[in-house]
Formats: sequence, C-alpha cells, structure tokens
Amino acid sequence: MKTNKLSVLCLAGALLLTGVSFTSCLKGDEVDTNQYIGGISLNVFGPSPVARGGELRFLGSGMNQVTAVVLPGCADVTDIKVISDTEIRITVPQEAQPGLVTLRTPNGDITTKTELTFTEPISIDSFTPSAVLPGDELTIEGEYLNLIHEVIFADEVVVSEDNFITHERNTIQLVVPQEAQTGQIILSDGEELPNLIYSEDELVVTLPSVENVVNKENAKPGDLVEISGQHLDLVRQVIIPDGTEVEFTLNNSTEITFTLPENTSDGDIVVVPASGVEVVVAHVSMAVPTDVAAAPASGLRGGDEIVLTGTNLDVVTDLSFPGVDEAIVPTAQSEHELKVVMPEKAQSGNLILNTKSGKQVSVTIETLKPQVESYTPSSVPAGESLQINGQNLDLVTSVTFNGGQTVEITSSSAQHLSVVVPMQAETGNIVLNMHNGEQVEAPSLSISKPQCCYLVNVPDKVEAGALLELDVANGDKLERVMIAGNQVQFILRDTKLLISLPADVVGSVNLELISSNGTISYPLEITGSMGTLIFEGPLDTGSWSSYAQIPSASFAAAQVGQVITVVVSNLQSGAQGSFKNGSTWGAIAPGMEYFTIDGNFSLTITQDVLTQLQAGGLIVSGQNYTIESVYIK
Repeated sequence: MKTNKLSVLCLAGALLLTGVSFTSCLKGDEVDTNQYIGGISLNVFGPSPVARGGELRFLGSGMNQVTAVVLPGCADVTDIKVISDTEIRITVPQEAQPGLVTLRTPNGDITTKTELTFTEPISIDSFTPSAVLPGDELTIEGEYLNLIHEVIFADEVVVSEDNFITHERNTIQLVVPQEAQTGQIILSDGEELPNLIYSEDELVVTLPSVENVVNKENAKPGDLVEISGQHLDLVRQVIIPDGTEVEFTLNNSTEITFTLPENTSDGDIVVVPASGVEVVVAHVSMAVPTDVAAAPASGLRGGDEIVLTGTNLDVVTDLSFPGVDEAIVPTAQSEHELKVVMPEKAQSGNLILNTKSGKQVSVTIETLKPQVESYTPSSVPAGESLQINGQNLDLVTSVTFNGGQTVEITSSSAQHLSVVVPMQAETGNIVLNMHNGEQVEAPSLSISKPQCCYLVNVPDKVEAGALLELDVANGDKLERVMIAGNQVQFILRDTKLLISLPADVVGSVNLELISSNGTISYPLEITGSMGTLIFEGPLDTGSWSSYAQIPSASFAAAQVGQVITVVVSNLQSGAQGSFKNGSTWGAIAPGMEYFTIDGNFSLTITQDVLTQLQAGGLIVSGQNYTIESVYIK
C-alpha cells in the first residue's frame, strides 16, 4: 500500500533562542529561561532536526498572538494550529531549508538563536496486510526505518523496537497487539519529544462481528442469549445495557452464549475485545406484565389479600400501594398469578407493579369507605356526645366538623362511633377521617349551642398555678368552677373567665363549668409547677391589716432572672398588692409598693432586688384578697 511521506514532529529538546522577547523580565536580546511568564515570548521550539511534512512546535507565552512563522526557503506559514496561549504548531513545508526561524507578532519579530535542521527523509511506503486480526504479523516498508524505535497503533497502543520481529532500514515486522484499533500507523524515533511519521491510509483491525444483531423481545432474567458471528474469540467482555459485565461462554470463534441477569434492562448488549471498541450484538426488550386484573379491585381494606392475574407476573419484584412509602413484596407469585396483602395505610388509586428491569405497570384499586346513615340525636348541642350510625365506621379515626374542628373518636364499631361535638362546631356536613388518610364527606348535621355557660375556646395545655383566661358564652348562668373535683376561685368580666389554677395540681384533669341550667366538663392538661414554695397560706390581707413576711434564708439560692409569684384567691373589688423590703418596709422596686391586681401577681428578681432579698427578706401585703401561697421559680 503506498502512502504519502508525511512526518509529524514533537519537540526534541529545549533550544536557546534569540531575538526580541516582550515579557517584562527581558531586555534586548536576553533569553527568557523562565517558562511561560506572560507577554509574548518564545521559550522553546522543536523538534530539531525535524522531518519535512512533520509538525514543528513552539512553546512560550502569548503564542496565540503569533501571526506567521518564517522558515528559510519557503513562504511565510500562516496556517497556524493554536493549541493554547502557550503552544502553537505548524506543518513544515517540503521546500523548507535549514536556518533560523522567525515568529511574527503584533509586537515585533522573534528570531531563534539556534538553526532549525532536518532529519533524514523517514517514510512509510506501504504496510501489509491492509486488514489484520490482533496477533497477526504486520510488515511495514519504507525508508530509514532503522531510525524508528516505536510503532504506535490507534488509541496510543505502543510496540517498542524490542518487540520488533524485523528491524531494518527498509522493513519493520511486528505482531499486531490485542489492544490495537483501526486507524493510522505512527512511527516514532522514541525521543523525549519525538518525530512522528503518520501513514496516509488506515490499518484496518478486524473486530468481532455478527451478521445480524439479535433482537430479543419479551425477555426475562435467566433467559439464554446466543450470539453467532465472526472472530468472537476476540471478545473479552459482554456488557448489558446498564453497563454491567456478565459471564459468557465461548463455544468457538463463531458462537457466544450468556444468561440475562436480574438487573437486565432494555437496550443494547455489546461485546468488547481487548482494544476496548464496543460492538453491538443484541438488542433486548424486557418483558412486562400484561392483561393485569385485580380481584377484588374495590371495597378493599388493610389486611385484605389481592389476587392479580395476567401474564409475565413472575418478573414483578414488589408492589407500590398509593399512600404507602415502602413497596410490598408478594406473598405468592407465578407467571400468571400474584398475591399481595394490602397494607393498612393503602389508599384508592393506582397499584404499581415494579419489575426487575425497572419497568412499571399499574392497575386501579378502590378502598372500602365508611357510610353514614343517621345521627343520634339528629340535632345535637355543641359540647354533647354524638353517635354516628352507618357501615364500615371502624375505618374512621377522627371526625372534622363544619368550622374546622377535628376530634378523636371516643368509641367505635363497624356500625356506630361516638364523638364529643366541639363547642365551635357549626351546622353542616362533617368529614370522616380514615385510618389510611382518606376522607369521606358525610351528610349535614344540625348543631345547636348549649344554653348553659360554655367555653368558646378550649386550651390544649396550661401551667400549674397560672391565671387562666378563657372566652365563654352564657356567662351569666355560671355559678361554680371545679378543677379536678375541687372548687376554685374565678372572676367573670363580660365574656372573659379568669381562673386561678391550683399550683399543686398537674396532669390530666377535668374543668367543670357549673351553671344554673346545666354543667359542661372539659379535659384540661396542666403542666409544670409554680416552682419552690416559700410561703403557704391562706392569709386574708383584709384592708392592709395582714401580710406575709418571708425571711432572707428563703432566698439564699435565689438567682437574677427568677420570678416570685403570689397565688391569690377571694379577689374583691379594689384588690391591691405590694412587694416590700423585709427590713425597711420600703418598696423593693419602683412601682412595687401599691398596684391593682385581678389575679396572681409576680416580681422578677433583678440584681438590686436580689441584694435586698438576701439581706432582709420580703414582705407581701395588700388589701381585699387572700394570699394562698408564694413560689419562686
């Protein structure tokens, strides 16, 4: 095979330069020995000697600004390959002669100190055969091939002269390596920056091949795939679509077999020889369930078994129920039938069948719903117990009334459930909230407001010993307030009910509002405590006639930021409180000598207050109320 005598070079070493360098570190004809420091400067060029027709490289800074390269004996070279701002390359014309090289730049010319020289005319005249298998012997004919130390095949596969079979001026013989690919043959003189001589034509390296790509439809994991072709003994790997390598059996150079693994997905299967070139040998399309039907498909509840029928159900790995985060594994499975237990939280929607290949198929399911047939009573006062009658009511966990209030069920069965109607509830449709998160709207419920005193808003949690302020309706009917079975003091101001909570009662208790025309009870959660008891009454203050004196020893461990709270009862009109220095009887802090109270009152300890407390103690006094206790917290 005849080829052009084309030489391509790499640098043969750093050569000293002369001429003008336009970096800030140079003056006149000084040579820049620092690599690539900016401006326009040439640091090195080569190779020298170079082959005509080969590449000549220039390294420096600002190389991308070079407009022409002048070589002796030929016209200016303006076809410049810019690799980066630090490197350019040109092809050496055949007519070029030895001599100094000049680079033309916008800032002036740069001329080398060292002359460019040329190599003997190494050339490739032919190579045979033109198409080879890895392992075949290749013969390269040309001139001055004795100067060549490496033969490079496509994709940088190198054969050094130590492995040449024949190495003479006009002939190189070698074995084509297993990794070789189709492409040009490159001859190298093996220098640090070598001359490279490229063949004009490409050497064809034969790959494994198949006459027809196998098209495997409706495939399943475990299926056997048989590939027939040529040169299959070159195969080193079989790769399925997700990139996984699978084991294969080579029956001879014309047949390969392998089994599809569990993770096989749709796509191309390729074989790979030592060269790394992928060859498509099969296209696989994985099976999915078809004609899927669920029985039952409606009226489902948690714990029910669903039987799915169809084809290819054996490829299903698990099932995703609507409303359930985790996929559910079948309890039984075959090609045409699959059984699965419905989880408690499953909802109506698409049941997804997940397959081993990553494909999905869905089938619609519908859950069993609660049905409301009647209410007992048909019209219920707010705050009273309501019985809901119907079917499948054991699926319900809570009820949301018109107005937005949701209450938990107090008792339930399939036919009945009981709830307490919240005080804020209004006449209108109610919503049944199911275990699985679904909701069902029920018929309208007529709700009337109670005639006795009732709370408009019920607090979730309150703190022990606190003064509780509540909104009430029908307050004119209120006679007594009970907490945990004990009567407590209260003040009613229009629609505001003020209750002084006991400091020693915590936990879940009942708050009872006893009116002249009825009683309503509410659950109340009391948390915490008032702190450390430092005085215990009761002590009636009268009209500034009695007071509580707390000694300084009670404040030995007190800290700035703590709060002293006075728990009161029997509030009367004109009630006033007072905090005084236990020694001087003066106000312990500004504004603390006389102030109006309408319930418990407190004092925050500052550094000044703490000093007085630890020196002389505290006096709590006032008029028209009873001191029940004093706490520090």
